[in-house]
Amino acid sequence: MIEIDEGVFGPRLIERGELPINPNQIIDLVKRMSQIEELLLYDDEDEDEDDLCLEDIFDEDEFELELKEILGTDDLEVNEENLNRYLKFLKDRIKPPYKLTGNGEFDWEEEYVSGGKSKKEYEKLKKQQPSYTDTFSLVQFCDVGTEGIMVKVERTSDRRQFILPLIDLDVTEEDPEHFELIDNYLLWFFSY
Repeated sequence: MIEIDEGVFGPRLIERGELPINPNQIIDLVKRMSQIEELLLYDDEDEDEDDLCLEDIFDEDEFELELKEILGTDDLEVNEENLNRYLKFLKDRIKPPYKLTGNGEFDWEEEYVSGGKSKKEYEKLKKQQPSYTDTFSLVQFCDVGTEGIMVKVERTSDRRQFILPLIDLDVTEEDPEHFELIDNYLLWFFSY
């Protein structure tokens, strides 16, 4: 059970059902917290092949070996040269059309989703701007910029095209074939 603290949001917002947070973010947070809790409950003394182990979920050494192979260098820092190498790697493996969606609110949406701004205005703006709730088809990989690899996407609902940073996107459930490729890019971008 998740209880919303009215001391943070105020009793009136909760009574009216106007929470300045996205319920999907709460669900995602709870899922992540459950995974972390499972890891913390793991006891080395009771080691069993069926037990959940951090190395079963993520092996940092193996990940770094994969990165070195992708980048062709021991330097794993996120920089323009390595971003271009990663871009080439992804272009060779992911062919459009490919379904993506936002992995959280886009910058312009934050004040509407979390800040309590007008829902009516938000719905109007969503028609002109990309939303994290939209589904997109990958049109093409573009270039690298300050936010990493940029991609041209087409919103499936109205065919409107946008150029977005790949770090703001995630693979949809209906098209999970290359989930690990995108997920590993995000992990590298935010970790190195």
